[in-house]
Amino acid sequence: MVMEKYILDTCTWIEWFQRRNGVPEHVRAVGRQRLYVSEVSLAELTFGAYNSSDYERHIQEPDILRMTATVLDISDVFHEYAQIRCALRKMKKSLDKEIGNFDILIGATALHYGLTVVTDNVADFCLMPGVKVENWVERESK
Repeated sequence: MVMEKYILDTCTWIEWFQRRNGVPEHVRAVGRQRLYVSEVSLAELTFGAYNSSDYERHIQEPDILRMTATVLDISDVFHEYAQIRCALRKMKKSLDKEIGNFDILIGATALHYGLTVVTDNVADFCLMPGVKVENWVERESK
């Protein structure tokens, strides 16, 4: 049996850091050897730290991720990025909003390495051809 491998997007890692919505439990159940993080998420978390009122706490998060998951660089995924972005551009007339380049890079990384993207932003990632998506965020219904 093939064990699925996962790349968590930045918002999902934030849920993990905040210990919210079931994400820590999913991460624990999957195990570190099957978890990946994009350099893009490290950049976004670093920006978040600089933009935060609690810089000292948040600036450690990228380093914590380096110890928690395998970091994947984006230099090998440019072809997948271009393919996804072109596909999204062709369907733009049916899109209500632009999908961010950082999300496309994370999707391209997943596609290149055969990973499943874990995100609460399922709507955008599902539009990316060939990208497998799961949502581990468990929100309480109102």
